[in-house]
Amino acid sequence: MSALAMQERPGAEESLLLLDLAEKMVEARDLRELAEPFLGGMATLAQAPAAVLLLRKNPLLMETFFQVGLAPEALPTVAGVCEARLGCLSPSSQPPPETLAVPPYAGACLHLYPLVRLDCTVGLLGILKGALSPSSDPCAVRKALAFFNCALNRRIDELEHERQISKLNTYMNVSSMIAQALDLKDVLEAVLYFCMESFGVEAASVLLLDYNKENFRFYSAEGPAKPVLLMASFPAGHGLAGAVLASQQAEFINDVQHDPRFFKKFDQESGFVTRNMIVVPLTAGDEKIGVLQILNKFEGDFQEDDLLFLGTIAEEIAFAIRNGKLFEVVVKSYCKQRQGENSCRGCKRPLGSWTPCVKYREEAGLLT
Repeated sequence: MSALAMQERPGAEESLLLLDLAEKMVEARDLRELAEPFLGGMATLAQAPAAVLLLRKNPLLMETFFQVGLAPEALPTVAGVCEARLGCLSPSSQPPPETLAVPPYAGACLHLYPLVRLDCTVGLLGILKGALSPSSDPCAVRKALAFFNCALNRRIDELEHERQISKLNTYMNVSSMIAQALDLKDVLEAVLYFCMESFGVEAASVLLLDYNKENFRFYSAEGPAKPVLLMASFPAGHGLAGAVLASQQAEFINDVQHDPRFFKKFDQESGFVTRNMIVVPLTAGDEKIGVLQILNKFEGDFQEDDLLFLGTIAEEIAFAIRNGKLFEVVVKSYCKQRQGENSCRGCKRPLGSWTPCVKYREEAGLLT
C-alpha cells in the first residue's frame, strides 16, 4: 500500500466515531435526529469548535438550518454567509473558505461543502476552523460527509413518499365524499376542511358564479373570516378570483398584498390578513362555475406541486357542483310537476339517483 493510500485511511479512533455516526444516522427518525449527531461528529473529526448545516428550502423540509457549538452572537452572520453561498453554489464546486470578522471567531475560516441530490445542490455543510487549523480535510471528514449525503437523500425520498401517500388519501376521501353526496353544501364544507389539513393552510373557500354569470358568491368558506364571507358577493371581474376565472389558469401568489389584482374588501371587513393563496378555476366541461381558493400556508410559500394537486381536487368539486345544480332542476321540474308544489316540503332526500323521489315511488308501490 502506498504512503498516500495510508494517509487516506482514517485512524482507529476516527473509524469508531464514523461507525457511531453511521448507527445514529440509520436510527434517526426525523431530520433533526439526523443532522445534530452528524454535525457534532463532523466538528470532532475536523477538530473544529462548531459546524452548521443549511438545506435549501422546499415543501418537504420545514427546518432548514442546524448548528452545533456556534456562539449565539455569531449565528446571524454565519447563517447569512451560508444562505448567500447556497444561492450560487454549483454541485461540483467547493467555494474558498470565508474569513469571519464576528467575535468570538474573528479571523476564523468557515469551510463550506456542497450537499448534492440528482445533480443539484440541496444544501451545504459549514465547518468552522481556527486560523491555525490545518487546511486539508481528514479522510474521515470526507467519508462522513458522503455518508450523510446518502442519508439525507434517503430521508428526502421518505418524506416525498409520505407526502404522495397523504395526497392520494386526501384525493380518495374527497372523491368518495362527493360521489356519495346527498347535501352538496355539507360535502363542500368537509372537502374544505380536508384541503386545509392536507395543505396546512388557515382558510379555504368556494366562490360560485350567479345565474347571470355576473357576480361571485361565497358558496362555502372555512377559516377566521367565515362569518363575513358566507353568502357575500362581488363582481365576477374583480380580484384574483376574477382574473383566474377569466384566464382559466390556476395561480399561486405568495405576496398577495402587493398584487394589484387582489380585492381587499373582505380582509378589511373581517380583519383577516391574506398573505399567500392558491386560486384554481372550477370548470365542468366548457362551463365556468367559479373558483376554489386556499389561503395562508402555515409553513413557507406555496409551490408548483401544491397548485397541481389542488387542481385535481377542483375538477371533482366542479363536476359535483354542476351535477348538484342539475339535481335541483330535476326536483323543481319533475317532482313538483308530478306531486304538486308542496309535496317535497320537509323531504330531506327528494331524489333517488335520477329516478322519481322516494316519496313518489313509495306511493306508487315501486319500492318494496
